[in-house]
Amino acid sequence: MTAVMAIAYNTVREALSRRVVLLFLFGALVLIVLSPLFSFLSPREELTLLKSLGLGVIQLASMFICIVMGISLIPTEIERRTIYTVLSKPVQRYEFVLGKFLGGILTMLFNILFMGIVFFAVVAWRGTPKQALELWKGFMMIFFQMSILVSLAIFFSVFLTPFVNFFMSLGVYIVGTLSSVTESLMKGENRTIIQKGIGAVLHYLLPQFGNFNVQNKIIHPETRIINEGVYYVQNIGYAVLYIAVLLIIAVIIFDRREV
Repeated sequence: MTAVMAIAYNTVREALSRRVVLLFLFGALVLIVLSPLFSFLSPREELTLLKSLGLGVIQLASMFICIVMGISLIPTEIERRTIYTVLSKPVQRYEFVLGKFLGGILTMLFNILFMGIVFFAVVAWRGTPKQALELWKGFMMIFFQMSILVSLAIFFSVFLTPFVNFFMSLGVYIVGTLSSVTESLMKGENRTIIQKGIGAVLHYLLPQFGNFNVQNKIIHPETRIINEGVYYVQNIGYAVLYIAVLLIIAVIIFDRREV
């Protein structure tokens, strides 16, 4: 476990020093801080737009940070040949993959917390502290959604180039956010067997990122989730299980790869 934590620490330190990650973070913070400029709207409309814009910016910036960071975590070590130094020590390959994943989600958690604190302050300033506190569920679901995305990028990185991995991770994320569409394709009465089959494969095989989008429920309090506690527990459990499966397969492939 010491090896995993050491690899995770170095991963966080290197990721936070990357200019492209800091660029996405800085851009998101600027948009969040400038969002109150929509002061020409009524107070209620302004707050609704502020929440929608802020959560959307945090989710979009987190997605690009996860993909850009995740696709290079392992390939960069191979390209620099630093992986030979690491694996020459008493470090197992599963510890290396797990350390990279842990470092990736800790970096992503830092970014979400940083953007979340700034966004919380802006909403508390334009609205009330109580309205700002309601945002924590959105931050939590973005975190688990991005944790799946980090594990997906690491999974692809053990057998794909970073260039291909970028588009694969981005494509799976986009399709995964359309989980309601794939479910409709799978269950639609006027669909052919082939269409239903394609819908079922996409719906059950790809991660259902769309289930983590709770922004609409937060922005519009009148839209309530039935059995809210069960909803969050089920989706968090799904995220943990999906991540575990991806990392296990990634370790198996990486263990058989000649590095």
